[in-house]
Formats: sequence, structure tokens, C-alpha cells
Amino acid sequence: MSIFENIFGKKKESGQISHSKPRFYAPDFDKFNEFGQIISIFDYVLNPDFAIADKAAKTIHRLFNTVSVFKNKQLYETFRHLRINKSDIQRFDRFDLELKVTLLCIASMNGNGYSREVALDKLAEIKTKKTIPFILFRLADWVSPIRIKAEAIFKNFITEENKLYFIQNHKLLNWLLQVERTDLKGLFNEISDLLTSKPLENEEVNMLSEGERFFYFISFVRQEKLDNKMVSQMLNDKYYLIRIIVVKNIDKLNDKKVVLSKLLSDISQKVRQGAISLIYNQKIEDFEEILKELIFDTSSTIRYDARRLLDKIGKQDYQEYYKANLKKQKHLVGSILGLSEVADNSDIDTIKAFLDSKRAKVQSAALYGIYNLDKDLATDIAYQIIQDINPVSTKKVAEMILSKQGIDYNKLRQIYDKTDTTGKKLILRLFNQYSGWSVAGDFLKALTECDDTIKLMAKSFLRNWNLYTIRLATNKKPEDKDYVMMWYNKTKEMGLKVPEDIPFIFGEK
Repeated sequence: MSIFENIFGKKKESGQISHSKPRFYAPDFDKFNEFGQIISIFDYVLNPDFAIADKAAKTIHRLFNTVSVFKNKQLYETFRHLRINKSDIQRFDRFDLELKVTLLCIASMNGNGYSREVALDKLAEIKTKKTIPFILFRLADWVSPIRIKAEAIFKNFITEENKLYFIQNHKLLNWLLQVERTDLKGLFNEISDLLTSKPLENEEVNMLSEGERFFYFISFVRQEKLDNKMVSQMLNDKYYLIRIIVVKNIDKLNDKKVVLSKLLSDISQKVRQGAISLIYNQKIEDFEEILKELIFDTSSTIRYDARRLLDKIGKQDYQEYYKANLKKQKHLVGSILGLSEVADNSDIDTIKAFLDSKRAKVQSAALYGIYNLDKDLATDIAYQIIQDINPVSTKKVAEMILSKQGIDYNKLRQIYDKTDTTGKKLILRLFNQYSGWSVAGDFLKALTECDDTIKLMAKSFLRNWNLYTIRLATNKKPEDKDYVMMWYNKTKEMGLKVPEDIPFIFGEK
């Protein structure tokens, strides 16, 4: 049976004679599973056979509910060509209320203005939140009387009981500000007034998603209704962007010092960074103790800003601050990095001692700190770290250093046979970054590994290399060719799939 027959019913076989009345074949509605298919079966809801019409309406309802967020443009483009007359809409009354609402919502997006208006009138009679988006979309209708009617209907929904609905569907409200056909800012402000008229309880706020909470709090900022209780809620919110709202609106608050002090101790680097930039406009002395803590921050930008602000208060001995903390084993990461930013080569041994730390972050900070003071020494250490058993994060710092400083191909090839899986992946990434004629041999060699992730990485890099070679302008050295062809032949002997044009690239037939 064909797909067509599956959906629209099997035809009678050729030559078969029937003396019964002609029978109408409805499609197999269970076969439909996409939102865009609604338009192809909508006419069946008007079928005089109620069994067929009801099945079609249930199918449309099922498909319609696969969309969680409705967009005006998408709905209009989908349904504007439906042929729906005013008399057709009257026939929706024969269906259950749930099905009827869905059909009316679709009809309200129709290209026929008279049909849209009738659908809008009927939606207004049904008091359910499901109709809100479709009444709201008519606020931008190109027919003025429909817009006016939609606004009057919509205003009936701006009630306390719908407050949570508006917060949870804030994207619909933001759409009001994007409409160009008419100015809906007044209506948006009216809804904002509702949302901010009586703050939600903490339990209600906590039940909202991050995006919903952001919209809720930003509504109070727009309406200039921030108070101490609201700010306290925002400062304790888990979503860092909400705390950044406070940073951006610090001038609207009364007790700036208390709020800024809390923001400067925030767990989010972005919040702390935003907060420290505000201190330049405050009395710096009020924040001296906090700034002396921030010079040990894990963020280099925050450490730099903290030192610069402290310098405005008076002369500081940052080297001594950092060394004292290292002796106390306090704020090790920030102290190591901070010392490397203000010290000289005489402090390298102090930092180098932390390469043996059992904490990966401390090891990584030590390697990067050495790089700040002596790039050549850090490069030598990076090679050793890649070879030895070390934390992944420390090896990634080593990779970063070699990416900046350049690589010694022969040294990395020697290390490749001694290092672990993480080190091998790192070396392959470095070879891929710097490329050249000979690295094809390294990728071919990696194809012989047992580890599947290394083999997949090697295949990808080899494919890229094969495309890249046509753009290489350097000459091939004999040793490059010999290295690549050695591994090419080995992989062929092992029955591995490799690019057949590699011999041609290196002048072999």
C-alpha cells in the first residue's frame, strides 16, 4: 500500500463495480504528526459526517498543542490561506469546548477579515487563558475596527488572577513593544502596573523559571518601584543576570554601600566585575577592606581593578600581600596569579613550588604564573607536564602556552609515545593548529590507536589536512615525505581507510 493510500484511504481496484452509494474516504488522521499538516485537513472539520469532522477536529487539536510558544508571524503564514467563512465558524459550536477553542484560535489567524472578526467575537465569549495569545495578536490586526475590538476584549484579561499567566508568558508581552502598525506601549505599561501593584511572595517567585523571574524583576525597574525588600530578593536570587539588574540600577538605590558590598562578594565573576566598576564613582575608602580581598580574586580583571583602586587610597605592597597569603595557604589561585602580575623573576621559585600541589587549579595557576614571568621556562615546563601524569586542566594550560609560543614537532612526537590519552589528544590538537606537510604522518599514526576518540579526532584532522594541503605554499622536505609515507604504508597494511591521494601529494604514484 502506498503512502498516499495509507493517509487518504485505499482506492477500489480497477474493474470493481459497486452498486452502493458513493462513499467518501477520509484520511487516516492518526498518520498526521506535524503542526504544518493542520492546513491540509482543516476542511474535514466542516464535513457533514460528524464522526469524520470530530476526528479531524481532535487531530487538529492534538497537532496544535505540539506548539508551546505561539508566534504571530508563524501562525499567520501558516493559516492565512485557509478558506474559512463566517458560516463555517458557526459550525464549530457542535464540537466540545476544548476543540472549539482550538478551531476558533486558528480561524482568528485567517486572511479573511470578516472571519477573523467573528472568531474574535466568539473567543471573547469564552473565558479561558488559552484564548489570550490570539486576542492579543489581533491588537496588531491591519483592520482598525478589529484592533479596537481586540483591545477592549484584551483589557478584560488584565486582572489579578492573570498576573502569573502574564509573567509566565512574558515573550507575548514583549511582542507588544515590537508591533509597528500601532503603538501598544500604553497597554504594555498597563500590564506592567498590574504585575508590580502587589509583589509576589518569595514562594511564588521561587516557582518561576529564570527567564520569568528576570521579567518579573525588570518590570519593577521599568515602573520605578524598586524597594529594599525587592532588592534583597534580587540579591539572593540564584540567577546571576537578576543580580546584574541591581548592578545596573545601583543609582536608584538608597543604601548603595551595603548593596555594593554584597555585590562585590558575589559568587558570579560577572557580578563582581560589574560591581567593582561602580566603585570609581563612590568613596573608595569605604570599600578598602573589600578591595584588599579582591586583589586575590580568581579573575585577572578584578585583581587589576582592585589594585588600581587601592592605589588611589595610598601606596600598597602587593608582593608582600600575595606572599603572605601563600605562606598561609590562603586564596592560593588568586595569590599565585596576582604575585606573577606584580613580581619579577626572583619570585619564580616561590610560584614553581606550587606545581607539586595536589589541587589541579593550584597547579594550573602556578604554570600560568610562571608563564607571566618567564615564557621560555614555562614552555619547557609545559612539554614536561604534557608528558607526565597531570590534571587535565593543567595540561590544557600547557596546551595554551604552546599554542602561543609555537611547537617543537620532534619533541612532541617523542612525548606522544610516553603520554596518556589526554596528552595524545592535546598533541594532536597542537599539530592540527600548526599543520604543515609532515603532520599527516602524525594523524595516520593516531589512526592505529585503540582509543576510539583519538581515532575519530585523527580522522577529522586528516580530512582537514587533506583539503588544506592544496593551499600550502612551502616546499616538501624529504624527511616530511618519508615520515608521512612510512605511516601511510603502515595504515594500509593494517587495512585502515586512509585518503588515497596522499601518495600523489608526495609525488608517488
